[in-house]
Amino acid sequence: MKKEEIHMRTPILQTLRRSPFDGLQQHFKLVRMGIIALDKAIRCYLEEDYINFKKYSDKVYKYEHKADLIKGNIRNHLPKFIFIPIDKGDFLALLKESDGILDSAEDIAVLMDMRRSKIPENAKENFRLVMKNAIKTVETLDRAMDMFKLMLETSFGGKTREDIKGVIYKVHKLEHESDVIEKKISKQLFNLEATDPITVMHMLKIVDRMGCIADHAENAADRIRATMAK
Repeated sequence: MKKEEIHMRTPILQTLRRSPFDGLQQHFKLVRMGIIALDKAIRCYLEEDYINFKKYSDKVYKYEHKADLIKGNIRNHLPKFIFIPIDKGDFLALLKESDGILDSAEDIAVLMDMRRSKIPENAKENFRLVMKNAIKTVETLDRAMDMFKLMLETSFGGKTREDIKGVIYKVHKLEHESDVIEKKISKQLFNLEATDPITVMHMLKIVDRMGCIADHAENAADRIRATMAK
């Protein structure tokens, strides 16, 4: 086989010394780790275990900082690539939404650290459900991003495209479920007659930011879908 033929069969991303998608995957690994740490922090907060809450919230801050460094490195080096297989603007938009997931996680940790609101027993399970759904949404998006990279490596061909569409549909479904739970818990909090208004507003802000995790995951999934449609 001639050298030219071997070169032509080499996947596009492998011809680059550094792929921006490798950086995106490193970034998203930190996003997932941050969401897991947040889940543990929330569980501690609900049980009023503020010592361990601080331990896990500090991990959220650490992962967010590391992810910001990777994001900055990707942005700084992206113009140096001769080409990437998708529009650079689309790639940066996907990175922004991915980063938004971890930014929301950090916001939640900060909000909880500001005030030790005692969560009513009958509301705790819904808080856990919102977070459980957020983790599922992020994990599903992670699958979509891995498959998206594979699709780019195979020049947008094969079965992968349809597989990604199926996973993106699951992200949308999970985001909708998150909205339903968020509305349910918000209504529940508004009707806590024995709880002071400041505590209620504090808890509502936390729930709102928890919902933002699924929102950013859905936006990232939409970016992938829009890129495939071009």
